[in-house]
Amino acid sequence: METLEHGTSGGPAAAAHGPLLVHLLCADDLTIAPWRRYLTAGERVSIGRGDAPGAGVRRIALADPYASGSHTELDGAGGAWRLSDAGSTNGTWLDGRRLGPGETVVLGDAAMIEVGHTIFWFRATALHVEPGDGQTLCPEWQAQLQAVDRLARSVHPVLVEGESGVGKELLARLLHERSGRRGALVSVNCAALPEHLLEDELFGHVRGAFSGALASREGLIRAAHDGTLFLDEVGDMPAELQARLLRVLEDHKVRPVGGEAEISVDVRIVAATHRDLRARVAEGAFRHDLLARLGLLPVRIPPLRDRREDLGLLIRALLGPPPNGLDKVQLEVEALRAIVGHDWPLNVRELRSALLSAADLARDSTGRARIAVSHLPITLRAAPPAVVAPAVLDPEDQALRDQIVQLLASHRGNVTAVARALGKKRTNLQRLMTRLGIERAG
Repeated sequence: METLEHGTSGGPAAAAHGPLLVHLLCADDLTIAPWRRYLTAGERVSIGRGDAPGAGVRRIALADPYASGSHTELDGAGGAWRLSDAGSTNGTWLDGRRLGPGETVVLGDAAMIEVGHTIFWFRATALHVEPGDGQTLCPEWQAQLQAVDRLARSVHPVLVEGESGVGKELLARLLHERSGRRGALVSVNCAALPEHLLEDELFGHVRGAFSGALASREGLIRAAHDGTLFLDEVGDMPAELQARLLRVLEDHKVRPVGGEAEISVDVRIVAATHRDLRARVAEGAFRHDLLARLGLLPVRIPPLRDRREDLGLLIRALLGPPPNGLDKVQLEVEALRAIVGHDWPLNVRELRSALLSAADLARDSTGRARIAVSHLPITLRAAPPAVVAPAVLDPEDQALRDQIVQLLASHRGNVTAVARALGKKRTNLQRLMTRLGIERAG
């Protein structure tokens, strides 16, 4: 089963990969639009305020008063990318740590770089795609969205997979808008209603079908005729309704509760779930034949932690356009650093809540807001790692434990940044922390 998945199939398979630098935001001026640039292996890049190009050096000029004229250099010579401070006044920061004078560090696969009050996201290897329509700066997700655009014009059911809060309903709306279907987009959350109410909501009923049925009701499937029916959290649909939905998919007909006649419908199904439906099938909680129909062309939306390239775009979109939005909001650079470094386990939904509440807390009598770390939810604020007394460790494990605790403190508890610093996968580091008796606070 092919999946249109972040960083996997569904995009241009033969496309090249290379280093990528993404300008996320300038904390003091959110009206400066985010952008991305691919870097060339072996080149040198100078970043600073204003134009000061040098021979054989690519110049990235910033409109940031806190950036020095010669602030930061990136050097890709020798196959590895190195970051160094070029004698700046305010220093160059990497993953929340200020580089020492003259210090040069080798960058990992992904890194947060701070120049003045401007934050960049660097990736050593990223899919190379042509400029898109501005929906995303994450190349892999852009490739998947291009595939989604082609998929939208088909008549096949689509299964949208992803963690809670990633924007599955927004993708369903995009699929509908680009489908060209004349009818409406009709949505229902399969986990929000008990079985008897969900059945009536979907299939409708005829007059007299049950006590209180004083009039007929067409139901949402018929309401979506010539349009799209979005079934959110389809993995929680009761088994009996799964069988009835399968009949709709196979026969394109619906029978209301208490009715005898079947009514033809032309409806495109888009289903979404945060669950692993294959595991649900193995547990006997979801029908294999329904998954085969819904999941022929699944689309997996990547979690926000895997597409930090889009944080600048999302922050600007959530704050809203001028005159009452992002032109009246600033971020202290420490707050922007905390936002970019956070893992966002609840994804875009969590970002929206954190950002809008912080803006409200920071807003003054003139309607302007300067968001500080203190305005952000406590989960985003700096916190030292909580330590659980482990069993007696040998000297090698003790040294490793001390190193991880120190890195957690310097990276503000950001496990992803510590994993990069150690050259480990995040999941492997989490297992190692558990073994060594280290727990991340918050």
